[in-house]
Amino acid sequence: MRLLLAASLLAVAASAQAPNDSGLPLEPEQAAFDATYYDLALAVDIDARTIDGTLLMEARIVQPTAAILLDLDAPLEVTAVEEVAYVVGSGDEVSLPRAFGRTGNRLRIRLGRTAQPGEGLRLRIAYGGAPRVAPRPPWDGGFTWTETADGTPWVAVSCQVQGADLWWPVKDHPSDEADSVRVALTVPSDLRAISNGVWEGRTDHGDGMATERWFVSPPINNYGVSFGIGPYETVEMEYQSPLGYTATVPFFVVPERVDDARRQMPSLLADLDFLERTFGPYAWRGDGYKILHTPYLGMEHQSLVAYGSTFEDNDYGFDWLHFHELAHEWWANLGSAPDWRDFWVHESFASYSEALRAEDIALRAGGPEAAEAAYLAFMQGKRNGHRNAIPVAPRETRTTQQMYALPDGRSNGDIYVKGAWVIHSLRYLIDDDARFLAAMRSLLYPSAAHEAVTDGRQARWVSTDDVLASFSRAADRDLSGLFEVYLRQPETPRLQVDRDGADLVLRWLVPEAAAGVVFDLPVPVVVGGDERRVAMPGGVGRTPVPEGVEWAVDPNGRILVDLAE
Repeated sequence: MRLLLAASLLAVAASAQAPNDSGLPLEPEQAAFDATYYDLALAVDIDARTIDGTLLMEARIVQPTAAILLDLDAPLEVTAVEEVAYVVGSGDEVSLPRAFGRTGNRLRIRLGRTAQPGEGLRLRIAYGGAPRVAPRPPWDGGFTWTETADGTPWVAVSCQVQGADLWWPVKDHPSDEADSVRVALTVPSDLRAISNGVWEGRTDHGDGMATERWFVSPPINNYGVSFGIGPYETVEMEYQSPLGYTATVPFFVVPERVDDARRQMPSLLADLDFLERTFGPYAWRGDGYKILHTPYLGMEHQSLVAYGSTFEDNDYGFDWLHFHELAHEWWANLGSAPDWRDFWVHESFASYSEALRAEDIALRAGGPEAAEAAYLAFMQGKRNGHRNAIPVAPRETRTTQQMYALPDGRSNGDIYVKGAWVIHSLRYLIDDDARFLAAMRSLLYPSAAHEAVTDGRQARWVSTDDVLASFSRAADRDLSGLFEVYLRQPETPRLQVDRDGADLVLRWLVPEAAAGVVFDLPVPVVVGGDERRVAMPGGVGRTPVPEGVEWAVDPNGRILVDLAE
C-alpha cells in the first residue's frame, strides 16, 4: 500500500467543508492504519436505483488505536460490521461483531481493544441504500442512471471531487492507496458490468442476474475505482508498443456508437504510443488498458479510462478528451499527489501533455517549423481565463473542493491551464528540450530499472517539491524563486518595460505575497523580426534596441507574464 503519514495532515482544527468533499485532514483514527486491500461486492438494483454492498477491507496498523475511522456518504446505511479474525491454534476464520457509529459521512468502528502497530486488521462492512445521483458528472459526481438510444439501462459512477465514499466505505484520502482491489458487480444478466483491472469471470445466477468479477493488482487511488453497466459491445484493436510489447485494447461501447469507436480506435492507440515514447511505459501492463464508454464526459479511472466525448479528433489531429484522460495514467495514477494541494501535478501536467501531442503530430506531418507553430498555438489557446485567485500549489493541506472551486463558487481552472503555462515557461527557461523532457519523465520513472517494473511497484508520490527538484536539476540552478512566484501565491508576475537611451530595460514586478523573492526568468524579445533571449539577473535585464526598430516582448507567448501598463 502506498501510504503517506504526515503530521500536517492530522486534523488539528475544525473547518467548514462541503458535505461531499475528498481529502479532508486525517484524523488520528484514520492516520492509525494503512489500507492494503479492498474487496467490494456490489449488487445494483437498476429499477430501484439502489445498491447493496459488502466490503472486506484489509489494513495494517501503524499507530496504536482502539477505533478505525472510514468515510461513507450519509445516505448509505451501514447494517453490520464484523472483524474477520483467526482462531489461535487452529487457523479457523471467525467473524466478530464490532460496534460502530455514524457522524455525517464518517463511520467510526470500535475494535474493542488497542490494535498494535504492525498488526493486521480485516473488517467486513455490510451497507446499502440509494447512492447520490450525480448532478453534473464527472465534476459533481455520484451515480448516473440513464438509458442508451433503445432504452436499455446504462449506469456509471464518477467520484473524483466528492470521493469514493459516495458508493463504498473507504479511507478517503489521496495519501492512502490500496495495494490491490477486487470488485464484483451483480447486475441484470442481459447487461455487462465493466470495472478496473483484469476480468476474472462471470457467473450467471439463473434468476435474471449475473456477477462479473474484476481484480486490480497494482496500487490504485480510491476515486480511480469505477464501473459501467450497460449493453456494452466490445471493439478491439491490437496495440504495437514502441517499447516492443503487443497488447489487445478493448473499447466497451454502447451499440449506437460501435462504428464510431471502431473508426476512432487508431487515433486513440496513437495517443498511447506517444505517451509511452514521451513519458515511459504504460504502468499497468499487467492489468491491461481499456476504454469505457460512459454517459458523462470522462475520467482517468486506472486501466479503465472513461470516455463520453464526440469520437472525433480536434483541429490538431487528436481526440483531446481521450488523450487528456489517458495522460492521467502517467500524471495522476502512476505519479500521484499525496495531498490535494498538489492537484496541479495531475491536471497541469496532463493538460500540458496535450500541447506536446499537438507538437508531435505537426512535427511528423510538416517538420520542425510546423511543430513549433502548432505547439505555440495550442498553448495560446490555454492562455485566457486564468483566475489568479488562489495559488496553483498552496503549501497548506487542501481538499478536492478547495482546489476545484474558488471561494466565490466559480470553478478553478488554474490547476489545469495556468499550471500548464508554468511548465511551458520552464521549457523556455531550460532551453534544452532533451533535458526538459527528461525532467518530466524522471518524475515518473527515476531510472531505467523503474521502467522495467510491471507489477505496480513503480507507482510513486509526486509533490510540488519533487517537481521543483527535478526541474532545478535540469536547469542546473535553484528554481525555488520561480516556483514561489508562479505556484505558491495566486497573482501572475508583471513585467515593466522602459527605454533607457538605446536600450530596453526589463524589470520583473513580483506580487506583494512574494515580496523579496528574486524572480529572474529570462524574457524573449523580438527586435527587428529576430527573437532574442534577455537574461534577467536579479529580476532586471536590458537589451539594445535602436530607435526606429520595431520590437515586442514575448509576442510568440513563450512565458507566463502580465505586461505592466
